[in-house]
Amino acid sequence: MSKYSLNEIEGIEGKQNIYKLHIDELCMFDEFEEEIGNKGQYEEELYAIYSLMEDVADNKLLPKEKFRDITISKKEKFKEYEFKSKHLRVYAIKAPDGKVVIMGGYKNRQKKDIKKFRSIKDKYIKTL
Repeated sequence: MSKYSLNEIEGIEGKQNIYKLHIDELCMFDEFEEEIGNKGQYEEELYAIYSLMEDVADNKLLPKEKFRDITISKKEKFKEYEFKSKHLRVYAIKAPDGKVVIMGGYKNRQKKDIKKFRSIKDKYIKTL
């Protein structure tokens, strides 16, 4: 069984906390950030997503083109969210005191990434 832990994302402060999920000490969001940095492409968009996270942490309302609820069922206990830029997506869930970022992905792989995101979310929730 995997071991899950949460770490606050550095530099994002607000009324809500924004965490990133670590699975067996690895963080899929860190790997995504590293991939963006290594490619040198979409770095500006990643910074824009950080700005969106900061706004969400401060309880600011954002347009659905930038941040939206992607939860399938209204009965779902843990709401699912997507931070969006032109080419990037970052997937998160609701936490008691904020949001938990699970992973990042690209618009052109969105369906595949959402499926993976939901699988990870379900495994994580079972450990709570």
